[in-house]
Amino acid sequence: MSLNNINFIKGKGGLGRPLAGKDYISGLLFYTASLPSGFSTYNRMKKVFSVTDAESLGIKNDYSDETKATGVYTISTAGATGDSISLVFTEPEGLPITLGTYVKLVTDTTVTLVASGLVNAINANTYITGYSASNLAGAITVTVRKGLGIFPNTGTPLTAVILGTIAGSVTTAVTGGVASLQAVWHYHISEFFRVQPKGFLWLGFFAIPATYDYIEIATMQHFANGDIRQMGVFVDSKAFTIGDLTVAQSVCNALDAEKMPLSVLYAGNMQASTLSTLSDLATLSNNKISVVIAQDAGGLGNKLWYAYGKSITALGATLGAVALSSVHESIAWVSKFNLSNGYELESIGFANGVKSSDISVTNGLLDNLDLKRYVFLRKFPNLSGSFFNDNKTAIASTSDYAFINDNRVIDKAIRGIDASLLPSLNSPLLLNSDGTLANSTIAYLESQAVINTDQMIRDNEVSAVGVLINPLQNVLTTGTLNVTVNIVPVGVARNIVVNIGFKTSL
Repeated sequence: MSLNNINFIKGKGGLGRPLAGKDYISGLLFYTASLPSGFSTYNRMKKVFSVTDAESLGIKNDYSDETKATGVYTISTAGATGDSISLVFTEPEGLPITLGTYVKLVTDTTVTLVASGLVNAINANTYITGYSASNLAGAITVTVRKGLGIFPNTGTPLTAVILGTIAGSVTTAVTGGVASLQAVWHYHISEFFRVQPKGFLWLGFFAIPATYDYIEIATMQHFANGDIRQMGVFVDSKAFTIGDLTVAQSVCNALDAEKMPLSVLYAGNMQASTLSTLSDLATLSNNKISVVIAQDAGGLGNKLWYAYGKSITALGATLGAVALSSVHESIAWVSKFNLSNGYELESIGFANGVKSSDISVTNGLLDNLDLKRYVFLRKFPNLSGSFFNDNKTAIASTSDYAFINDNRVIDKAIRGIDASLLPSLNSPLLLNSDGTLANSTIAYLESQAVINTDQMIRDNEVSAVGVLINPLQNVLTTGTLNVTVNIVPVGVARNIVVNIGFKTSL
């Protein structure tokens, strides 16, 4: 045992020094009829740098916007002295919680007195269970704990365990629970910052539209002056359809034309979906859209799934992983992107509530979902943690832009080349006597074009960049200068094949 001493542990990140560049700047788009207190109809977008910033805008996980479900258990027979009665509530995953137990005293001559004793027992445990109760002439109204949302509204979660001749029944089924929206929003924001603690996150809360045109993606990007590089879109108010992906892609195409490109991570409500029959995203041409179907199956995300009754997904964590990654990196890089912290996303599943541990989730099903180009989490038998299957987009695998990193690399190159060549717009072009472009003109323009892409090479974001300007092009007649930029990207080791066997000697 070491000597007693005062030890110091240096903290990290307390100064909040910003990251270099803008690759980590992200957005989260929510649709809701109920705005957080820090937002209004005319002020729907805010930027935050931490969970605390979001909480200061009224996005809290205290379930203050939840309506707790209630039910009534009525005691009809007081029973005999020494009889006992316990009220039990069955929570998600079939977990029974004993709310309170009461043993009838000789002085309990009426059902009201027995009920009063049981209510006192329940309320004495409130600090442990979160449940409370009240009594009206033997009718016990039970109020469930916070965080259960709509879960108690179905089934028969409230039951009694009786020893003796006490009698009673549930006279009003448990109902009325309304889930907390803030808890869901807070979850995605906190998961984003868990994965990318130095993130820069734009939040947008917009009214639920009659028809989704996803113009809000452009609204947020314009408000952020084009700085958003990746955006999570959470759509919980309608069932998931692949047609929405094409609509969202059209918005991204328009932003590309405005030189404000971004990648979209889309999380729809797949509550009623069957994994084996999900649509094939490879049939689409939506290279800017990735569909996240990963969901926590044992932590807070799982609890929210039961409380909300709709897909929660791992959108926040996935967005955080993209923001954490360099543009050329796949978020499926096992060494860098373990999404589990030992609790959240340690047990994993899918956006329809099916857990990866379920017998229906076979290797064949996972292969099928991967071929259909969905983004989900997986486990490896010889390594602890939870990891992405890939970072695919909703387009054929043969596309040059079949992965998020492909799009982020080309988008960064476009932004950089645009910034470096823009000063040359409308500049004079010196020509040789035969009308061809002068070597000095070509050399200057080529050097300008690669100012920012050369930095990408130094940062190992691309392998090589080449610029070609044809000196024979007729710029006098057309007024147009054609510049060709060829990029050799960084490869991704998506499969590793090891040949192994025995030899008599080496």
